[in-house]
Amino acid sequence: MAQAGTYEPSIGVSFPSDIAGLTLQGRTEFPQKGLGVAIEYTDGDRTRGALYIYNGGLASVPADIDAPVVRKHFERVIADLKAWDGKGKVRMTQAVGNTERTTTFTGCGPQFIVREFEIDLPEGTLASASYLTTMKNNFVKLRVSYMKSSAQTPQTPQTPQTPQTPQAAQKFVQQVRHLLGGCR
Repeated sequence: MAQAGTYEPSIGVSFPSDIAGLTLQGRTEFPQKGLGVAIEYTDGDRTRGALYIYNGGLASVPADIDAPVVRKHFERVIADLKAWDGKGKVRMTQAVGNTERTTTFTGCGPQFIVREFEIDLPEGTLASASYLTTMKNNFVKLRVSYMKSSAQTPQTPQTPQTPQTPQAAQKFVQQVRHLLGGCR
């Protein structure tokens, strides 16, 4: 069931019930203060977007995504994702491209450090990207994933599709970016 939007006081942002065709599933506050909150969106079983807003137990999170502590934290985010490989959760995690990159979006909203992966699951290949920025003394991590097989499956009356999942994932990132930036 769709929820009304949710407000995140740690960064002063209201998140709507729907972003780029993905429906808000809820907000989870973790018991350890340093882990912050998760705000999750999905369109069902094809595309998922989740925001994680937390300070990681740090007294101060730099506002600059090029700061060494932020870059080091992003390395840990990626190491945690790669650790899934070989633990029975996934068969393989393959990085798309050689290294992380910094986005170069134009207009209003923050830039992110980003790394993309393809993850082989029993049900198909999952395309996943992890984005990281900082805001008001917090890390803001965005993870967007979709089943590549869903993006490649032809549409039939029995299997209707929402907009192409790679485009929907990018639209989700852009709209979240505008929310974080307070863009109009």
